[in-house]
Amino acid sequence: MLEKYHKEILTCTGCAFCKKACQVYFHTRKEKDSPKGRIMISYGLLTGELKEDASIIESLQKCALCRLCESVCPSMIKITDIIRAARHDLKGMLPEHERILREIEAWDEPVEGEILLVMNSRNEIVDEIAKKLHATAWHGGCGAAIERMGRENRFAEKLIKKIKEAGIKQVIYYEPYCRKYFEDLNAVNIIDMIEDVEINGSYAVHIPYDFDDEFVEKVKSLFKGKDVMYIHECCGGRIEFREAFPEEAEKMANDVIQKSKGRKIITTSLECYEHLKKYGNVVDLLHIAKFKG
Repeated sequence: MLEKYHKEILTCTGCAFCKKACQVYFHTRKEKDSPKGRIMISYGLLTGELKEDASIIESLQKCALCRLCESVCPSMIKITDIIRAARHDLKGMLPEHERILREIEAWDEPVEGEILLVMNSRNEIVDEIAKKLHATAWHGGCGAAIERMGRENRFAEKLIKKIKEAGIKQVIYYEPYCRKYFEDLNAVNIIDMIEDVEINGSYAVHIPYDFDDEFVEKVKSLFKGKDVMYIHECCGGRIEFREAFPEEAEKMANDVIQKSKGRKIITTSLECYEHLKKYGNVVDLLHIAKFKG
């Protein structure tokens, strides 16, 4: 898969602007943990100058795929896509990722009713919202973490098959990256079902940088006229990152807490919520949402 990005890799001038935006590199100060370092490693794997080993697997996986590095790259290189491709070509996996993969693929629960609420969370809020929306809750998510780790997401294929066999009329999801798996279904992001948010006071809304523009604008429209600030960076909360690199994930979470300037944080992802709540005063958007109808 890396071969597809050969020209893209050669576009890198080694200017290192990307290092200034990388939260992981900020904390480790190791070249191999920087976007530039990962591009060099990817090039080495592609040309055969480097052979896969444990240190290379760790380096390529110690990236939150937040895309902040791309926002400052003067050559407009698709750094995250290169890293994803390199992960896809890896033969080995981190032990933590092997465990996560087994746990995700083993997940199963009934898929029934007319509406299915797909969430990657066992938090009680999922069942509460499912009840409000007259939906059945699926707590296993769409398996996006599998793809982010560099493996084929067969979990999503199995879920879609179950949805079709059950005659589900509508799928509701939350995380923007789940959308691509449900393109052939009648699927809607739960953001489109929120009429308003119930808050008083000052808040900091955390929206990961890699969430698409459409999602971001819809979230911002809900807070129009309210006293909020926005934090667009990774908190280290994605399961495959925080489980494999807990020290870095904790530091990245505290970065977000500090940037909130004492305001209560509103997350827009239950993964981020579960992670950040360990370090500060946090609620998720779904906790304060007033749904249409």
